[in-house]
Amino acid sequence: MLFKELDKLKRTTVMMGITLMLSGIVLMIIPEGYIPFLGEVTGFILLVWSCLSVFEFLGSKQALIHHIRLAAGLLTAVAGAALLIFENLFIDIVSLLVGTLPVILGLYGIYHTFAYARRSGRRGWWVLAMLSSFLIVFGAAAFFNPWQGSVKANMTVMGVSILYSALLTLISLIWLWPVKSFGEDESNE
Repeated sequence: MLFKELDKLKRTTVMMGITLMLSGIVLMIIPEGYIPFLGEVTGFILLVWSCLSVFEFLGSKQALIHHIRLAAGLLTAVAGAALLIFENLFIDIVSLLVGTLPVILGLYGIYHTFAYARRSGRRGWWVLAMLSSFLIVFGAAAFFNPWQGSVKANMTVMGVSILYSALLTLISLIWLWPVKSFGEDESNE
């Protein structure tokens, strides 16, 4: 069972690493002039998604889950309208998410370090716990970003933070990749 969970975790880790890497690169190379446009496009997409959720609710059997989706859709409409109305809200939300993401990924990494890497018998599993702890500290420091005045510097810091998260995610594969095959593990027990 441990190796099945590790295989599922490997696929998730690879996809998360690729997604984070691309997001970090995009945040670093996006020109400063396109950032307000990106906020407006995001607001418009949220409004369209909200309209679709309302139409889905009207055509549904209106069970409890449909009411929950309607509430989420209406909150999405408020968020989309706020992104269209307030100018720097997009940057503030992205900064908040980028500060929160490393903390969550660091906690996730520490959990998987003790749940899988330590139990797999690999040497040096504590390095993954230490790198995950640095990621938590790095994410907490992103909340107190001294570059808040400059939009481009803020986006670069966020991009570097996401790239470090991606690097740590991909490094964690070293300790999560099983060494023994499933048949050898059963014979040792």
